[in-house]
Amino acid sequence: MGIFDFLTKEGKFKTHVRRMSDAYALPEDRETASRALDEDGSPRALLALLTRFDINISSQIKDQDEKDRLFQVLRKHGAEPLAEPVRVWLRKCRQYAWPLRLLSELEGLNAAATMVYELLAGDAGKATFEPERRKHLLVWLSEHKHPGALAAVTPFLKDFDEEVRYAAAEVAISQEDDAAREPLLARLADSKEESLRMKHRIAQVFRQRAWPVGELATVPDGFAVRDGLVVSV
Repeated sequence: MGIFDFLTKEGKFKTHVRRMSDAYALPEDRETASRALDEDGSPRALLALLTRFDINISSQIKDQDEKDRLFQVLRKHGAEPLAEPVRVWLRKCRQYAWPLRLLSELEGLNAAATMVYELLAGDAGKATFEPERRKHLLVWLSEHKHPGALAAVTPFLKDFDEEVRYAAAEVAISQEDDAAREPLLARLADSKEESLRMKHRIAQVFRQRAWPVGELATVPDGFAVRDGLVVSV
């Protein structure tokens, strides 16, 4: 193989990579790029295919169809070549749902949840003003039950961003574990918690599950404390 053949092939590869993540490329160009990268099958080609999950095209129906097809293309490669590129991509992507679904299919829920914990731990305590990453990870986790979920999200109940705190509370609630009572009660009792939406949600859960609130004196409008329990009024 001559050097010009290599450069030509490398140039074509780079073109396919670029088109794969271009929301304004023609659908047929993305499809051509997808087929070529699928046939290549190398780790870098699989990583390039994954970039499609991070963009949204103007037509939601077409966007969903493309991502559905790509998901089926990728999953056929199996865990051996694909799991590591998925993990690499999860450490840099902005949209997590599809790659996490792939990892779950390849290695099971435990592997996907463990990856989410790693990503959350990397964000915990960071003075970052870009909370979308944490929120999306927490939303994914709220849709799954896993033994490590409560411990992983407890630090985010005090996040500076209200939506992150709310998402973390939803994770704790969704686990249906009595161990969530204490960290949720701490948010309900915190006079510095400004989110009425969050306090109302937590009070609702305490009422539904008949969790005691101890010496808590105040609850949001619509609730009261009687005999140490939250009730509706």
